[in-house]
Amino acid sequence: MQCKKIIGVLTALAAAACCTIPTAYAAEVIEESTAVVSEISTSSVYDEYREWSQMDSRWGETPMGGTTIRRSGCLVTSLAIMAVHSGSIDGTAMNNMGISSIEQFNPGVLANAYTDRNGFSYDGAIVSWGTIGTIIPNIAFGADKYFQNTEKTAVAEELKSLMAEGWHIIARVNNGGFHWAYIESVGADGSITMCDPAVDTHDLYEAYPNGLQGEYWMLKGTNPPSGTTAEKPAMPVLPDSPEAPETPETPETPEVPSAPSAPEAGPVQAIKIASKPDRLVFNCGEELDLTGGVVTLSGMNSDNTPWSKDVDMTSAEEIIVDASAFDSENPGEYEIIIKTVSVEAQATVSLFVTVCRSIGEYCVISDEPAIIYSEQGEGIIQHVLKKGDVIHIAKWDGDYGMIASMDITGWVETAALKKTLNHLHTKGDINDDGNVDKYDLSLLNNYLQQKEVLPSGISTLTAVQLFTADLNDDGMVDLQDVREYLMKV
Repeated sequence: MQCKKIIGVLTALAAAACCTIPTAYAAEVIEESTAVVSEISTSSVYDEYREWSQMDSRWGETPMGGTTIRRSGCLVTSLAIMAVHSGSIDGTAMNNMGISSIEQFNPGVLANAYTDRNGFSYDGAIVSWGTIGTIIPNIAFGADKYFQNTEKTAVAEELKSLMAEGWHIIARVNNGGFHWAYIESVGADGSITMCDPAVDTHDLYEAYPNGLQGEYWMLKGTNPPSGTTAEKPAMPVLPDSPEAPETPETPETPEVPSAPSAPEAGPVQAIKIASKPDRLVFNCGEELDLTGGVVTLSGMNSDNTPWSKDVDMTSAEEIIVDASAFDSENPGEYEIIIKTVSVEAQATVSLFVTVCRSIGEYCVISDEPAIIYSEQGEGIIQHVLKKGDVIHIAKWDGDYGMIASMDITGWVETAALKKTLNHLHTKGDINDDGNVDKYDLSLLNNYLQQKEVLPSGISTLTAVQLFTADLNDDGMVDLQDVREYLMKV
C-alpha cells in the first residue's frame, strides 16, 4: 500500500491541524523514491474529491499560518471532502471563497478562505471550530469530543449512532500522532470506510490497525451522511422557448363574499421550547449562538379558542433572551432565560448551555512552577514549566490538560494556564507594545536559546509571536531574523 503522494515524513504534532503519516507507509515511500507528486487531473470535483490528498501538487504548498497543506493540512483537506460529500457548497459559500463554480473548489481554496479570516495559528492549527460556518454557512460545527472507548465494535456503534442523527464525523486515527480523516460510512461488520488525505486505501483498519485515536469532530451539512459518494447534480436542460400563444381574454371574476374576520389573538399565556439550538456546548472564548432554537408561544383568542405560534430564538420580536449569566471565558453550565415581551402576563422558559475548555495553545500564568506529571497530579515528573512557557493542550480531563509531543507526554493543572490570544501583532512587535525595539530582539534571542534545551511542544513564544518574529517571511524563526532585527533597532 502506497502513501497518497507523500513528499516527506510529517513531524508537526499540533492538534487540530498537523498530521503524522503512518511509519510503515512513510518507510515504503522512502524505499520507492523521495517524492511522488500527484498528476494534474481535469476530472470533475465529484469524480475525485474522495481521493483528495494533502500532498497534491495543485494545492500542497498552499500556506496555513507558518506551514502548508502538504505538511499540516489533513484536517482542512478532510473538511473539504466533507463539504463536497454533504452537498453543502452553495452560491453563498462560493462567493465567500471567491469562486464561481463548484468545480473550482478544492482544499487549497478552503485553506485560503481560512487564511483570509485569520483562521490558522502559526503552526497551522485551526484557531476556531466555528470558522467553517462563516465560510460555508450550510456547515454547522457541533462539538469536539472523544469516543467513549477504542474497541472496534463499540466505536462502530458510536459512529452509527452519531451518523444516524445526521452528524458527519472527522476523526483522529490511531497512528501515534495527530492525523485526521473523514469517516464516510460504517459497515454492519464494524468496518469503517474513510477518506484519508494521506493514504490510498478507504479501509480504516487496513491503514490503521489500531483504529481511531479517540478524538473526533461532529459537523452537520446540507445532507446527512449517506455512506454513498456524492454525485454531480444533473444540469437542467432548457427546451427551446416556443412562441407565446395569444393570451385569451380573462373572464370577469365573480365577487366572492368577504370572509368573516379572524378572532383577535389574546396575550401570550405560555412559552415552551419547541426545538433546542443547534449547539448547547461551546468552547472557551466562543460567543453564544442560539441558531436553530425555536420556542412556541400560546394563548387564547378573543373567542376563547386556543392559538399558538413558533418563533425563532434569534430574531423574534415577541421574546427577550436573557443571557446575562453566560460567561464564555469560564467553563461551566449557564442558564439562558427566554421571556415573553408582555410585562402584564410574562411567561418564561429556560435552557442550559455549557462552556468547555478548548484544546489549543496555552500560556503558563502561575508564579509557581507548573509540573507536568505522567499521570493527573501524580507519577513521574515529565517537565517543570515556568511562568511564560507556552504549550499545546491536546485534551482536557477535569482539572488537567494533556500535553503530547515527540519528547513529552503528560498532564498539567488547569489553574496554571490561560488560553493565548489569537490577534496578530505588527510584524516585528513580539511583545505587542507598539514598537519594534531591543525588547523584541531580547525575546527573540531568548526563544532561540531556549529552543535548544526545551522539549518539543514547549516554547517561550506563542504561535502569533513566532509569526510576528519571522521578519524575513521565510517560514522559520532563526538567526536570519535576528540579523533583520539588528538592522531595524
